[in-house]
Amino acid sequence: MGATTLWERWDSMLSDGSIDPGEMTSFNHYAFGAVASFLHNTIGGLSTLDPGWKRFLVRPQPGGSFTHARSSLKTPYGLASCQWSFSEDRDKLLVTAVVPPNSTAQISLPGIDTVVGSGTWTYDFPWKKDEEWPHKIIHPSFTQRPPVPDPL
Repeated sequence: MGATTLWERWDSMLSDGSIDPGEMTSFNHYAFGAVASFLHNTIGGLSTLDPGWKRFLVRPQPGGSFTHARSSLKTPYGLASCQWSFSEDRDKLLVTAVVPPNSTAQISLPGIDTVVGSGTWTYDFPWKKDEEWPHKIIHPSFTQRPPVPDPL
């Protein structure tokens, strides 16, 4: 629907495509924006190191059932992006970073920690699945609901 942020209520759009006429139908809510920030910075691998994106960090952190991601941002210097995917047998991680002119990126990947200038940079390296993903439940009781008292 052309949204540029996550909506305040995930049920604001009805199944027929119309918008819920109820109150609290906003299309820009911070809590969901925090989710977007996590997806952009952690899964997508892009975060700023300086105001205005003169320097930024490329550090995707694959996990869970994600098999690929792409994150991009129009900075004052041009398009910055990070794209990653696993090889077919999931034993290699393939990463491509785009650094706009007159800016630099710190590339932080397993076994690689370097600063690069403008251009397109491609990396592939061995990948071992993080056995901690998905995280195990710390307290199983958190997933069990307490009994509902009888109102009578």
